[in-house]
Amino acid sequence: MNNKMPRTPFSLPLSGSAREAEIRIRNIMSGPKKRPPLPFLILMFSLCIFCGNIVSCQMAEPDAPALPDISASLPEIPDISLPDPPEQKPEIQEHQVVLQDEDADLDGDGLADTVTATTRFDPQDESCSTIITLTAALGRGETVERQWTEEGWLGIGDLMAGYLTSPDRDALVLELYFPTSNYGAAETHILELIDGELTERYRTENASTISGAYLTGREDSPLCDVRIPLLVDKWHDPEYYTLSWNGTGWDFVGDGYFTDAETVTVTGGRVLTLALRGRVTGEQFSPHLIYDQIQVFDGDMMFNPNKLLQTILPEDIPGDDRFPDQIFVADNPSHVWIQDINFDGAEDFAVLCDSTRNQGCRWFRWNEGQGRFEYAFSLAGEVEVVPQGQHLIEACWTEDWENKLYNIYSFNNRGWLILESTWDTMVEAQNACQEDF
Repeated sequence: MNNKMPRTPFSLPLSGSAREAEIRIRNIMSGPKKRPPLPFLILMFSLCIFCGNIVSCQMAEPDAPALPDISASLPEIPDISLPDPPEQKPEIQEHQVVLQDEDADLDGDGLADTVTATTRFDPQDESCSTIITLTAALGRGETVERQWTEEGWLGIGDLMAGYLTSPDRDALVLELYFPTSNYGAAETHILELIDGELTERYRTENASTISGAYLTGREDSPLCDVRIPLLVDKWHDPEYYTLSWNGTGWDFVGDGYFTDAETVTVTGGRVLTLALRGRVTGEQFSPHLIYDQIQVFDGDMMFNPNKLLQTILPEDIPGDDRFPDQIFVADNPSHVWIQDINFDGAEDFAVLCDSTRNQGCRWFRWNEGQGRFEYAFSLAGEVEVVPQGQHLIEACWTEDWENKLYNIYSFNNRGWLILESTWDTMVEAQNACQEDF
């Protein structure tokens, strides 16, 4: 008899591996797995049906009606263009000076004359010239006029009258300057009233003349001279020339030197003027300009003999091994250095004495007891003054001109300059001064 039961999906076979039987028994004992509640299933089914209806029943919007074309019925807008802005024309330049001097007597009749000078420059004029007009209203009631043109734009620098060729009647000195010049270029014209007409007697032809002409008297003569400045270069004051009448013609002679003026303030706020007289050496290469003397005046003005304190000559200053030439060089734009070099509250000054790369300078310090400047020492270039510790830093080139060295100096109890140390860079030298050794 075969007792083996047929196997069905609902039967639990106990044969087989023990692992398989254990898994089946655990499934039976754990009960059925949880399913979603019935109301939730009904709700979700209803939502699906409703959404399907929305999609399927949505009506398409009808096309919007086309707008009628009304462009043909609109009025035509005219093309209105704004006018161009007015052209900005350069302004006409006019300048006028009136000479009202009771001593101005052009015809020698003893009556005062009034002179008016006018310049007119029109930038739009193709000739690019200035019209100059001189009008003299004579004391006796007559009017004399002279008009001429000069190339370029000119203004009136000055209008003067003085006895230049005759002690009985005045001549006119008219200075015309160029406003566009960087250095004040100017022309000087001399005019006299001859046979009832204003006649030009002289005009400067040197292109280096600049503004600043003035009249000066002669010794033992009623006649005057005209002093006219000429440019030396852009770093120095001009050299003055004297225009004088010799009886038959004009002499135009230069002073042969120029004078630079500097002011220094010494003990008690006292102001002194340094008048450095310079001249051209005539050499093609440096030194091209030198100072042959330095005059020290009391006050902020010079050329007053009663206030001259001292005169310093380059040949009176001893040379040294570093800077042997007994010379004051004026070629460098920074020709004079002014500062308190020895920390006594009074300004000192230095003048260039060397035209090499070291640019040696002769230093002069103020001696309050003697009331004058005295030569102190020579150093290279512009010296840096370090108040902390009262040090001086000098920058100088080595003998092969390849590198720079920075020397630190100080003063001993006798006021002599002592070399303390030498550094390769300015920063190291400044740090050494701050540490005060």
